[in-house]
Amino acid sequence: MNIEIQNLCFSYGDQKVLRFINFSFDETRPVVLLGPSGMGKTTLLRAIAGLITPQSGKILGLTDKTRLSVMFQEDRLFPQMNVYKNLKIVRPELSRQEAARLLAELNLTDPQILDQLPRALSGGMRRRVALARTLVFKADAVLMDEPFQGLDSKTHAMALAAVKKHTRGRPLL
Repeated sequence: MNIEIQNLCFSYGDQKVLRFINFSFDETRPVVLLGPSGMGKTTLLRAIAGLITPQSGKILGLTDKTRLSVMFQEDRLFPQMNVYKNLKIVRPELSRQEAARLLAELNLTDPQILDQLPRALSGGMRRRVALARTLVFKADAVLMDEPFQGLDSKTHAMALAAVKKHTRGRPLL
């Protein structure tokens, strides 16, 4: 699968955020967007995800049937659902054992975490649960907005390894 961005432009009113953006990404290697705050990385991700409509340009390679897994800057966990249910909602057949293994890959090794509500977790723990939910969904392509935000260096390395493992063979931005 190849996703191609052609001459993409988007403005919030008079503020031009994306100006003739061109690039493509596929399953052969992940693409990482780096840049200062406010340069349009999140806006680009939202456009690719279909959450906003660009004023001009094209996004090729996605269809109505393309399943995207999107991780936003905000964790967006369901507050009334425990960690296991937050993961299971995107993959109903997920077993507790599979969920626990994935969380352990993200340095969340306490088996009781599966029964915790998001409000009982630290910010870094919530971030990793949101990351796990993104990885567990059987998507055709994966879009992540600052997936490692707030993680210490050891946990960042573990999370990066998990992302590489679980997105292999799928386009990753």
